[in-house]
Amino acid sequence: MASVTFLLLTLAVLNSAGSSQSFVKIHCKTQNFGQYEQQSRLDCVIHYSKEVEDPEIVVVTWSREGVEELLLKYNQGKLRSLLEYSFAEPSWNNKNVNVSLLIHKTAVKDEGDYTCYVFTDSGFNINQTRLNVTAKYGVPTIQPQPQDIDLSTDGSLTCKSTGYPKGRLSWFDKDNKPRLDQPEVKVLKTENGLFILSSTLKIQGGSAFSQYTCKVFNARGDEEAEKSFTVQNKPSAEGHGQDSNMILIVAPVLVVGSLILLVLLLYKIGSQRDDQETEGDVQESLTTGKYNSNI
Repeated sequence: MASVTFLLLTLAVLNSAGSSQSFVKIHCKTQNFGQYEQQSRLDCVIHYSKEVEDPEIVVVTWSREGVEELLLKYNQGKLRSLLEYSFAEPSWNNKNVNVSLLIHKTAVKDEGDYTCYVFTDSGFNINQTRLNVTAKYGVPTIQPQPQDIDLSTDGSLTCKSTGYPKGRLSWFDKDNKPRLDQPEVKVLKTENGLFILSSTLKIQGGSAFSQYTCKVFNARGDEEAEKSFTVQNKPSAEGHGQDSNMILIVAPVLVVGSLILLVLLLYKIGSQRDDQETEGDVQESLTTGKYNSNI
């Protein structure tokens, strides 16, 4: 807090004294983009007017809106900074006009407006720049409910993906066409500032669709990743029961039918034997009668 107060008092004194800023200008990029957990650089370079000869930097400070403590402070040869910050130039000295700030491991909280102040032996200047942080959304996960969901049962598919800033999820069919019944996308903010997107698609048993694809889009509307899920066409438990009942019914019928056929076959065989014996007796009687008549 004392460092910020000292800076404000210095600026007030210089302004009231009418100190010229025309000799020193800080040129900063208006927008800077940083990737989550990667290094980010806020570019600012000092420009001197032609009248300035062999200038030296006396004070450099970096601050971020909403943070009272200075992120980096160089004051007459002494450099102090918070652990995550440093000059982008590793061998920076008070002759180096590149006063860019380096963030070693970018977090979502680092997003915001930054102020760079420079005081030299030839004048001073102040400028602002902004850092926008992005975290690419990962490949979505799809969780079925129930776990063994199939085409014959009602259920749901829940798609999730994490990133920053807030994006959106959309469901597509097997022909890569967006579904008309897009479910609500719920958003949960984590402790580190990332967003967890969640979307639950309801599925009715007997649906003609078996493949579902969940796509995640970033804040600009660009697709970043997708995941597909195929619902299996498994026989239902009721179908198995019906098959079992059918087997229990058909099996006895087959047995009884086989026995009837066997009885009929035996009866036929017996009838044929009786017919053969009767025919033999007739032949024998005829033969005997003829013999007797001859006598």
